[in-house]
Amino acid sequence: MKIIFLNAWQGQIPQIKDFILDHIPTTDIFCFQEAGYFNTDIFCQQYLSSQYQLFTNQKQLTQKDIMVQATFVKKNFSVLKTATIGEDIDNIGLGLFTQLKDSKENIFNIGNIHGYPWPGDKQDNSDRINQSNLIVNFFKDLSGPKIIGGDFNLDFDIKSTQIFEENGYRSLIKDFKIDNTRNRLSWEQYENKQHFADHLFITKDIKVKNFTVPYNEISDHLPLILEIEI
Repeated sequence: MKIIFLNAWQGQIPQIKDFILDHIPTTDIFCFQEAGYFNTDIFCQQYLSSQYQLFTNQKQLTQKDIMVQATFVKKNFSVLKTATIGEDIDNIGLGLFTQLKDSKENIFNIGNIHGYPWPGDKQDNSDRINQSNLIVNFFKDLSGPKIIGGDFNLDFDIKSTQIFEENGYRSLIKDFKIDNTRNRLSWEQYENKQHFADHLFITKDIKVKNFTVPYNEISDHLPLILEIEI
C-alpha cells in the first residue's frame, strides 16, 4: 500500500498536477491538506474522481481562513467508517478519519491531519498539546493498524509530537532522519526559516517498505510518501 500526505497549498502551483498524475498508478491513498478554498472545488477532483473515492471536510477558522481536507481512496478499497476530528473545538486543527478494508480483509485506520496554524512558531503550547492528545484518544480504541499524517504545524521532536511516541507510535520523520519538510517557497514567505511542519506517525504493527520526503516545489510543503507491506 502506498499513501501520500501533502499540504497542497490549494493546488496553486501548476506542477502539482504532473506530480499527482505520475503517482496515480502506484498510489492507493492521497491525503491532502489545503485542498481547496472558500466555495471552490477540491483542486484535483476532476482528474482523480474516476479512480478514487473522495472524502472531504472543512473547518472555518476566521473570515479569511479555512481548512479544507481531502482524502482520496482507490475504489478497490472498502471504506468502513469516516469521521471528523476537532471540527467544533476552538484552537484545534482538523482531522479527517477513514477506516479502510482491502481485498485481503485487512483493516487500516488513516488520519489526515492539518494542525492549528497559530502561533506561527510551531512550538508547544497548551492548545497544541491538547490537539495531540485529542488525536491520540480518538484512535485509541480502534482495531487495526493506524497511520496518522499531514501538516501538523509542529516543529521536530517537541512535546506535541512526543505524545504520539509515548502512546506507541513511531515517528517516521525521526526514524528515517528526515531533515526537512519545507522548501524554498515556504522560506521566501517568512522571515523565520522553518524546516518542519509535517509528520507521519504509525503504529508498530506496520511494516514499512519505504518512506521518503522528496524535495520539490509543487507546494510550500514537501510530500510524505509511505509504502507499507500488506
